[in-house]
Amino acid sequence: MMMILIPYLIALLFINSIVAEVTITPVPSASLTFNQNIVPSAGLPSNQYLVVENQLPLAEQTHELVKVEDIVLISQLSNSVLVKVQVDKYGVAQQVAGFQIANPNSNLHGLALSTNYPGMVWLTLEADNKLVLIDPMVVSVTDAPEVIMEIDVPSPGYGPHYIGEYGSDLWVSLKESYDVLRINYEDPTDYNIYNGLEHPIFVAQHPINEMFYSSQDTSSKIMKINPVTGESTQIDVNASAGTTPVGMISGPNGIWFTLLGSDTAGTGTFGFIDQDDNIEYYKLTTPLGSDAALLHLKFDVAYETNYKLYLLSSSIINPTALDMIIIVTFDEQWSTIINEEVIVIPTQQCKAHRLLPTEFNVFATELSSSKLLTMFSL
Repeated sequence: MMMILIPYLIALLFINSIVAEVTITPVPSASLTFNQNIVPSAGLPSNQYLVVENQLPLAEQTHELVKVEDIVLISQLSNSVLVKVQVDKYGVAQQVAGFQIANPNSNLHGLALSTNYPGMVWLTLEADNKLVLIDPMVVSVTDAPEVIMEIDVPSPGYGPHYIGEYGSDLWVSLKESYDVLRINYEDPTDYNIYNGLEHPIFVAQHPINEMFYSSQDTSSKIMKINPVTGESTQIDVNASAGTTPVGMISGPNGIWFTLLGSDTAGTGTFGFIDQDDNIEYYKLTTPLGSDAALLHLKFDVAYETNYKLYLLSSSIINPTALDMIIIVTFDEQWSTIINEEVIVIPTQQCKAHRLLPTEFNVFATELSSSKLLTMFSL
């Protein structure tokens, strides 16, 4: 059955690409030359890692990242440029090129791998209010990505940020209209807009109760959505644990999220939501981690056997916060932290933004310094 469907899907994608309005063009200034800063990691308690900062084409805001084969794709929101970086086994850049997505004011933002279309990538154009599926053309760094499908965000929704594919649906946080969107990409007339609070950032599906949750940073609340009934509710973040939920992902036994804190202080705290919406808060205890401003999180690719979680501390709203990668190891039940390692990012006040672990390394984007960091051990 799958072999019969594949040509049909490809034909549909081709039809969509013919009518596409979004253009993608090479950026002349994004040359194949780049600089690298290679240093042993600094921090506590371990210096076993090597950190390489790969300089990307300059932009005011370097945001999300995904990896397809040996190509890392990175969104630069401030000029709506997609950067393609060919990397080696450990994530060290070999070639770099940039591509204009739509126009410089389109605000390219979210990136997500497609499951139903392997090798394809979803992206969001925040200012253009569009969702776009592209073929990143990973055979060559210099090949321009191709538009496969584009979907307009239905009114009154506005400002797509995060995007994720769940079956035939896309779930999208609409940062500017304070909504969460579910839309069927096979039939875009099939959609729901769930009204939230200021500002929805990430969306994740609970692995047990199958509800969807969204972190709302400014409101310091978490939105819960029942996709069957359409009901949505708000869950309070315990103010004594921290404020400003941002990073949110599905993980072992539930939903995991970070607390960024305020513009003057972080609390080194992240949380876990079980199937009954009980929240367990985890407080880091190392000297550098205890007041970390936690923006993002990702599980190790081998988390089922090594029980590791990566946290990203960022100076994005608090200039005195340290930009760090923190590796947390849990017990087998994912209930107790048994070890913490803190790695300080060499370029401080870089507003460290997103994490992406692979089998051999961990990537991080540096929002204000236009860098792709890779951390690995030999």
